Amino acid sequence: MRRALALSAVLLCSALTSCSAPSPADRYQEAISSVSGVAEVEVEYARHGGTGDSTDIEIVADTNDPEELQRILDQSLRAFIESTDPTEETSLNYLVYSRDRSAYLTPGDLGTVLRTLADIRRHYGLG
Repeated sequence: MRRALALSAVLLCSALTSCSAPSPADRYQEAISSVSGVAEVEVEYARHGGTGDSTDIEIVADTNDPEELQRILDQSLRAFIESTDPTEETSLNYLVYSRDRSAYLTPGDLGTVLRTLADIRRHYGLG
């Protein structure tokens, strides 16, 4: 009986700790939403324990213009990376869609390989 109570207490404590650990998704969404030309932002963040974290970001721009999409990609990616903790790492799926969703850009469309948050920090001279 004591063992069951102890196990229950440990599980409850773990659940409360994981619930109280803030997700960075709100921080990311707020930073990206502040960029001119961003119409919608959806951020999905997941902690996977020992296998790392993952973040999916989908942005809908208020334009279909390719040059403006490029600017929104660049500025939103910079806003995103500036909102991260300098030691934070997450696998990242980052898309910027045109208003009509007929086109999209990814960080690779900035002309350099940006696979990790460390790559993106270096790209913007932040690390």
